[in-house]
Amino acid sequence: MTETTQTHALIGKYYEEEREQREKELSLAELKLRLDANDLAMLGMIARRFRKGRDDVAQEVLSSALLDLFSCIDAAERKLMARDADDAAKSIADNIAEENGVRDVEFRTGYWTQQDRQITKVEKQREKAAKQAEKEAEKAAAQATQKEAAPAMMDAAEAQTAESQSSENKTVEDAGQYVETSAIEKAPAALETQTEAANELNEVAENSEEKEVASAE
Repeated sequence: MTETTQTHALIGKYYEEEREQREKELSLAELKLRLDANDLAMLGMIARRFRKGRDDVAQEVLSSALLDLFSCIDAAERKLMARDADDAAKSIADNIAEENGVRDVEFRTGYWTQQDRQITKVEKQREKAAKQAEKEAEKAAAQATQKEAAPAMMDAAEAQTAESQSSENKTVEDAGQYVETSAIEKAPAALETQTEAANELNEVAENSEEKEVASAE
């Protein structure tokens, strides 16, 4: 009983897939393509590899290619084209329904306008990322330049410090030489003064001795 139920469910799934495929075919317009041997051969290889019909693969490839082409169009022109395509889609869907004998055909309203918004969003994100990368590159270059200039600045500062120290040492040395020269220059005068004082003392002593001798006599 369980196997019968599963089998019934599987057959019901097949019926559902068949119905969806039929509805899909009725919602599509026929487009005849003329391909060269190379393109047609590869289309057949891809379809055979993934067990798909050539028409199905061609439809999906064309849909993807159209989106890529649309994304490459100038932003201002792309916006207008998206609006016109969305307006035309309704009329085309009505024609498809009439040709296939169905009441109406489902399609995505505003599809190309939505695609334009998404593409614009991605472009802005890329632009922002590019600007950020440019700023980071400039910052890295400035840091590298500053890092390269740092040793030169340090050398200049050290040279200036050494020059200042040398100047201070020279000033101290000159001051010492001045003091020493002044002392040397003053030394003879002091010595002369001391000699004169000693002579005077000797004369006083001699006079005293003479007076003592005269008194004794």
